[in-house]
Amino acid sequence: MTKVEATPTSEVYVELCKEKAIRVLHVDDDAGFLAVAKQCLEEPNLFEVDTALSAEEALQKLRNSEYDVIVADYKMSGKNGLELLRELRQNGNDIPFILFTCKGKEEIAIEALNSGAFRYIRKEGPAEATYVELKRSICDAVKGQKAEKLLREAENRLRLITENIQEILLLADRNLAITYASASVKWVLGYEPDKIRGKSIIEFIHPDDLPAVVDAVEKVFKDCSGGKLELRCKTADGNYVLMDGASKVLKANGQITGIIISARDITKQKRIEHALKESEEKYRALFEESLDAIFVAEAETGILVDCNRAATELVGRSRSELIGMHQRLLHPPESIEGEYSKTFMLHRRGGGFTVEDQIVTKNGEIKDVSIKANLIEAGGKKLLFGVFRDITESKKVSVKNRLQARLLNAVGQAVIATDLEGRITYWNRGAEQLYGWKEAEVIGRHIDVISADTSKGQAKTVLDQLIKGEHWSGEFVAKKRNGDIFPTIVTYAPIIDDAEKIVGAIGVSTDISEQKWMQEVICEALQKVVELNEKLHVVESLTRHDIRNKLSALNGHLYILKKRLSDKPEILAQLQEAELISQQMLRIIDFEKVYVQVGAEELSYIDVERHVNEAAFLFSDLKGATLVNECHGLMVFADSLLRQLFYNLIDNTLKYGKKTSRIRVYYKEEENHLELVYEDDGVGIPENNKKHLFQEGYGAGTGYGLYLIKKICEAYGWTIEEKGKAGQGVQFIMTVPQKTKDGKNGYEITS
Repeated sequence: MTKVEATPTSEVYVELCKEKAIRVLHVDDDAGFLAVAKQCLEEPNLFEVDTALSAEEALQKLRNSEYDVIVADYKMSGKNGLELLRELRQNGNDIPFILFTCKGKEEIAIEALNSGAFRYIRKEGPAEATYVELKRSICDAVKGQKAEKLLREAENRLRLITENIQEILLLADRNLAITYASASVKWVLGYEPDKIRGKSIIEFIHPDDLPAVVDAVEKVFKDCSGGKLELRCKTADGNYVLMDGASKVLKANGQITGIIISARDITKQKRIEHALKESEEKYRALFEESLDAIFVAEAETGILVDCNRAATELVGRSRSELIGMHQRLLHPPESIEGEYSKTFMLHRRGGGFTVEDQIVTKNGEIKDVSIKANLIEAGGKKLLFGVFRDITESKKVSVKNRLQARLLNAVGQAVIATDLEGRITYWNRGAEQLYGWKEAEVIGRHIDVISADTSKGQAKTVLDQLIKGEHWSGEFVAKKRNGDIFPTIVTYAPIIDDAEKIVGAIGVSTDISEQKWMQEVICEALQKVVELNEKLHVVESLTRHDIRNKLSALNGHLYILKKRLSDKPEILAQLQEAELISQQMLRIIDFEKVYVQVGAEELSYIDVERHVNEAAFLFSDLKGATLVNECHGLMVFADSLLRQLFYNLIDNTLKYGKKTSRIRVYYKEEENHLELVYEDDGVGIPENNKKHLFQEGYGAGTGYGLYLIKKICEAYGWTIEEKGKAGQGVQFIMTVPQKTKDGKNGYEITS
């Protein structure tokens, strides 16, 4: 169950912005609306508003001036508001961004919020409420930006410490009792950090090293300084590892409160150094000069103890990075079996033979290698001496040749190659099918054998162009074996050998007879349709956008006049009536925009819970009501207008429910259908109004809200009816059939 809690409307936000005027950059391509909005925002002297008539102008101003927040329209000439937001975020600019626009597709609002917009506010509502909400959102954005910046800085510092620490870190009090242990204690010594807190550091030190450690600690406390020491530390399994440790005192208010100790395990490093000193003279010269990569690893542990220069070049890692690394890290995951690579396990049982495997370089590149390894002994330890040879290119060539041969015969087009004289040297199955000649019949013959008489001159020109190293693509009139002439589309390219010398040409040709005929038939019709659709789209989008902007500007003027003429009741009443008419016009435009989309989108399975939440998210204030969404796991066969359906229902509740405190959306599965239910606890609908409820033009507003809901349901194959009781709230029941007309599932319940 998902709950969306309401945020009450309040002007307390003004207190947050009194210290300093907030710098606002308002971006809109309507100069008249910008002037009105600037006056409305600056009236209490809380904001300093600068304006820009385009996204490009806004970006220029952002380069030259600093602002606390950006307020922008969506639909503008040039870049729109979302494109401006994305460019800012891609450039690393995290300035708070509020989309202040006329109502458009709800997907735009969701996309804006998902792209990093702080809030989405509709500008065509009642001006007083709109600018109160805008002012509050601006202050909330600025306050949130400051808090988020401080939090990011703290998180970044903590992340850098926790992600990059390679050593054990301990904090201890003056009695050497451990008060903090880093996570690295687990993989270095085997202890859980929280299990050793409170224990004395002395418990983990080898008895023979204890006197030196105690002396060093006493000196650190006495001198208020730091110190370094090599010592042996006890692991969780009772063994000891050699550590290189450093310590420093901790102070608070001038007093020593404890000690901080860092230490790293140098056991393997010491062991490796010892092994290399014993065996280096035996193979160093040959080892370093080998053209093949050589890796030496402990046979028992798999830890790399040596490598040559070719090895570092093969994997792109330095020698210092490789020594101490486990050998399995040289290989991709599919080459690993248990703790080692599969080839390492084979060679460890008895080397001397060659196998193929893959290695992964530092930058993630996968290379094919042949590996020959032998077991050797040095310093009493068994080592695996592996010689790696890069066979990536040779494998690529082999695989490529086989693959190309299969591909060229599998493609549906004709593939033909010639030498520099125009004699055919390659002829695939597609060419046999297209031209009617068998491969044995045309190999060695001139390419003119498949050229129409009118194309022979063109064929010579193309060949001359290819000999110069140029490519050619275009239409060509070809000839079949039986003499039939037909049009083809051909792409030719020169063939270049390993010495960068042009040795021939290769071309791919396709019969376009049917396409040419179809193109002539439909080209004219398509052009007319494109022109008509373009005109309709331009007229519809520009007209709707311009009307919204002008009405928004009108609402701003009405808002200013209402404040200045608040002492003249008769004029105030007329202004309120004008504002109501403006809102009705906007709702009619909203209806028209959505109505043309009904039935236009292909239906698919839609997540009801998400679309209900997104519909509620588009309201900045649910006016004290709580939304209870019990549609988790329900998928219905519908489209994105489902969000609009729930938006209209919630809008009706907020406008006419009067005493609504709870909105609930849930579903009930019946025998052959599912009931999707929307209800509230408002004043409900009088019984005598219900028979006209879904009729066009009927209702307290424009009369289109519920009519549109019914049309959306009909497009899905659903029915809708209202069964609430007057005084107790509304209850809209949408009946979703188990199967659609096409036999698909009308709904699915996933959990």
